[in-house]
Amino acid sequence: APARREHEALRRFFGLLVEDVLATSRARIAEHDPKDAAAIRHLGVPVVRFSEASFAELKVIREFLYHRMYRHWTVQRMRRKARAVVRELFEMFLGAPELMPPEWNACARLETGARARVVSDYIAGMTDRFALQEHRKLTDPDVRA
Repeated sequence: APARREHEALRRFFGLLVEDVLATSRARIAEHDPKDAAAIRHLGVPVVRFSEASFAELKVIREFLYHRMYRHWTVQRMRRKARAVVRELFEMFLGAPELMPPEWNACARLETGARARVVSDYIAGMTDRFALQEHRKLTDPDVRA
């Protein structure tokens, strides 16, 4: 039940934010009365935006999350490990494309820049779990490939 309440609270919160953007944007459009998209681009001010009150509240939330969550030491440790896994996968696949599945390792014949792009795309398509599994398969002698 707590997860359901959290989901409902977030759903309502995001709903309020969407309503705020819509109401603020409608008011700004009415205020400026642009005739077309080009007129909006030439206004020099954003037309679609949060109200000042919502923007200020979001700034408080953003600062709280930044200091209490995103910069928390346990999150920083996980980020560091994740960066290392991605970097090591990239280096291994770039140096030995045959380690990738056949549909991807054809990039071995490409010049280094193009090969790097293919390797990046392959890694970008991985879920976190799959990337960790692949990394273990390639680096842990006790894990079967």
